[in-house]
Amino acid sequence: MGRFIRDMLLLLFTFLVCYLTVMALLCSIAPQGVPLVYRIGDYLNFKGGNSYRKFQEFKRDSVYDVVFIGSSHAFRGYYPEFFARGGYTSFNLGSSGQSPMNSYFILDAYLNKANTKLVLLDVFEGAMERDGLESTADLSQNIGSDRAAAGMALALQDPRAVNMLTLRWMRRDAPPMYADDDYRPGGSSWRSDSVRTRLHYRKGHPFKPHEQQVRYLRKCLQWCRDHGVPLVLVNHPYPHQSDHAKHAQFNAMLRTLTEEFNVPYIDMAYDHDLDDEDHFYDHNHLNSAGVERFNARLIPRLVEAGHLPQRP
Repeated sequence: MGRFIRDMLLLLFTFLVCYLTVMALLCSIAPQGVPLVYRIGDYLNFKGGNSYRKFQEFKRDSVYDVVFIGSSHAFRGYYPEFFARGGYTSFNLGSSGQSPMNSYFILDAYLNKANTKLVLLDVFEGAMERDGLESTADLSQNIGSDRAAAGMALALQDPRAVNMLTLRWMRRDAPPMYADDDYRPGGSSWRSDSVRTRLHYRKGHPFKPHEQQVRYLRKCLQWCRDHGVPLVLVNHPYPHQSDHAKHAQFNAMLRTLTEEFNVPYIDMAYDHDLDDEDHFYDHNHLNSAGVERFNARLIPRLVEAGHLPQRP
């Protein structure tokens, strides 16, 4: 038995050395400036873009009246500049495809009672149906916290996460590979163009939440309760043409959690007068004109409900 264990450990060590050697070579050989490692699979993201800049810009020792988290609805739907007009400091830590699992590790690594007076979590049924691979691939390369990156990768329970973390470690000192022109200070991203045409919306598909995302949404609510950080859930406007029935199913699931944790929920998915073509730039993301009108309605509601203080 002792020899068997010794042979297995030797085999594991040999495999690890070979794996790290191959990954190091793939990271160092860069024809036309792009390392070969990115040809392993499209799940390996470049370092850079909106996520890289916002986690570089966010200051843990600052104090924010509100911090936004969530998927692309969050970082494209809440503008710190608009909140600043009302006298509120804010930062947007939303990211593309960010699932509740990803949000949980962001909360735990970056926020606390001292630096955040209110967490606004944008809830979107699409983010609840995903496994978190898209967001973990992005954040594993761009988030500043090693602890958060490792937590997401392990929670993903996908062998591809090993390559994500290895890539992060081997290219941790590399500069960002690209930048997004639509990034704005404070973590948001602006799009001014509009759909200006009628889009086809898939309807009749039932809401099928990913079990892990439901569990991590619960963990997000519990984290805020345990750390004494006020939380409000918000659903930002959807096009009126989208699937109302699916959203009702999502709300039924969400209601059980909001009642259990006594967390306020502001659902503005269809409670708006925005135009499906003029105020959206695609099938469900607001453009800058839509965000301005949405934020202008949301801020007074947050104030009236006592989630934000009254400013002169």
